Amino acid sequence: MAEIDFVIAWVDGSDPDWQRRKAACLGERLSDDREHRYRDWDLLRYWFRGVEAFSPWVRKVWFVCDQEPPRWLNAAHPRLRIARHEDFIPEAYRPAFSANPIELNMHRLPGLAERFVFFNDDMFLLKPAAEGDFFKNGLPVDAALLNPVPTTDLRGRGREAIVFTIPLNDVEVLNRDYDFRACVKAHPLKWLNLRYGKSLLRNLALMTWPRFVGFDEPHLPQPFLKASFEAAWQQDFDVLDATSRRAIRNDRDVNQWLIRQRQLAEGRFMPRSPKVGRVFDLDVDAAGAAEAIRGQSAKMICVNDGALEPERFEAARRQLQAAFEAILPKPCGFER
Repeated sequence: MAEIDFVIAWVDGSDPDWQRRKAACLGERLSDDREHRYRDWDLLRYWFRGVEAFSPWVRKVWFVCDQEPPRWLNAAHPRLRIARHEDFIPEAYRPAFSANPIELNMHRLPGLAERFVFFNDDMFLLKPAAEGDFFKNGLPVDAALLNPVPTTDLRGRGREAIVFTIPLNDVEVLNRDYDFRACVKAHPLKWLNLRYGKSLLRNLALMTWPRFVGFDEPHLPQPFLKASFEAAWQQDFDVLDATSRRAIRNDRDVNQWLIRQRQLAEGRFMPRSPKVGRVFDLDVDAAGAAEAIRGQSAKMICVNDGALEPERFEAARRQLQAAFEAILPKPCGFER
């Protein structure tokens, strides 16, 4: 099996110095600077404990940040690489307070493995995960599930609508680059695969359209080929460069979903079941997320922050911390 790295991007939005630097960049049209985009739930140590306990085979862990890492993090760990933005993001794209320029330039991390898995800091491993859960035959393991981008979610949302315009931008670029029907014809069994279960019916229905309509985005740890980023920067330099130059998330951006979608369009993946993990919106079901963690009901989970007021946020944070402590109570080698 080829070497595989993990990449995690982290930010502590409560850091006064980081807040000061971000405030200097505000004011762009339709910029998204809502607090819960940057809020720290103090769960990071459980991410590292999960990696050590459930994926000991990982070659390196790349910890991407633009501030001092947590004091408890063991920077001397032989498999840990702490990467500040200046270590890999070109000067023209800094400072970056949006996830999009950070993630679109991940392939520039010096020494990054050709095959890597990207984690947001709200994505965790809950059970043993093998290399084959992320890569098979040298290709990312993924599910090419068509799903129209819901434009109705744009109505009356203000800055929050940005999260829904970005997928529209991704699909627009994808259709500029690829012929949908030619992609399906080139790899029919990757689009019509029994591993997709009932979702296969939706693929069949949406294949009547002549263009890509959008994809189901699982919001879970995502396997990538570094070569996919390099090819995208060659073909789509205009949009990737423009996005990378915007320090705050913007309605004109694309994101790393475009790279994933290009992998799907090119057939550079191996089909898997979509039931690989669970996703919880914490403003809707924090208790359910805590229960899923305690019960280790999936190999991986995403606990997605929402617009929780301070009292509910603190209660939800305590719930999640107690749940992780129940399954991963012992400090790991990544901790001092």
